[in-house]
Amino acid sequence: MNTFKLSLLLWLCPLLTHAQQYADGPYVFYRNDSLLVKTIYQKDDLATADSKVYALQSPPELPVNGFSISLKQKITTPPNESPAASRMFVLSDIEGEFDAGRDLLLAAGVIDRQFNWTFGKGKLIIAGDLFDRGTAVLPWLWLLYSLEDKAAAAGGAVHVILGNHDVMQLAGDYRYTDARYFKYAWLMGKELRQVFGTDSELGRWLRSKNVIEKIGDLLVMHAGASPELTGKQWSLQRINENCRQYLGVPRKQIPDSLQLLFDSRGPFWYRGYFYDPKATSATVDSTLALYQAKHIIVGHTIMDTTIVTRFEGKVIGVDVDQHEGRHQGLLIEGARMAVIDRNGSRKELE
Repeated sequence: MNTFKLSLLLWLCPLLTHAQQYADGPYVFYRNDSLLVKTIYQKDDLATADSKVYALQSPPELPVNGFSISLKQKITTPPNESPAASRMFVLSDIEGEFDAGRDLLLAAGVIDRQFNWTFGKGKLIIAGDLFDRGTAVLPWLWLLYSLEDKAAAAGGAVHVILGNHDVMQLAGDYRYTDARYFKYAWLMGKELRQVFGTDSELGRWLRSKNVIEKIGDLLVMHAGASPELTGKQWSLQRINENCRQYLGVPRKQIPDSLQLLFDSRGPFWYRGYFYDPKATSATVDSTLALYQAKHIIVGHTIMDTTIVTRFEGKVIGVDVDQHEGRHQGLLIEGARMAVIDRNGSRKELE
């Protein structure tokens, strides 16, 4: 290559890099025996959707936003109950704030800056609300998706439990969805409802998830269990199976007998641990007794700028409004519980 061509190439490289920047994705769809992968790129004010087709038998690693992911060979339903780990880190309501979620995972030692799992046999627990409000939903979904396999390889685990915004997204309720996602769907030739359908990798992954789990002596869900729900005496498996079969179904089409799982009495929307009409201590105790747990951990309801406890520590609320710039997670090490912020500052849970 002569000197002129080399100089021209060196001059063009920054322009080419600047010309097309990652904006969102990848979105992975199944098409018979192939995979259709769409990624959104931005050039100045113009967004475009890049499409690639791959053989189903040999999917490549896919770049996301500073890391890459390998598609799972099989998506499995997580257990309803699992043992505790010596270290567990709990987050909720990240709602598309990828940078905050990443920083909290770094601060707690769950990952390193190359997005490797560094938590050993520990457990990462996400108490719902992956979607809405924020503008980096896809990177957060893919990070959790990829960390599941990395954690398992190290003897650890990632527990992703669905929240109300996740259920809303699957069912076509977009009240809190950033407008750019409608544009991205249009660029891909789809309606937003189709983006996380049953023919998509993330749609299948989300539909495999639980809405309530017992992890050691912790009962984890997004919002809580009302007296009406606890009174049903349903097992965790029954609650999860009843919810899972209606993920993606508008609430009006859900049978009356299961409406309490999807309305203000259920694990996605209940606020009675914090707001009127408030739960009683008897209700909390009966829920803990039913599932043989010591603590209920929930997100969903913002009570303060920090993680809070109620009912003499039996209920722990971990939603601190990540979208408004308040970033904390709960680190559990044996019997000790500490609040960690994105800078790594730590204080004992009060």
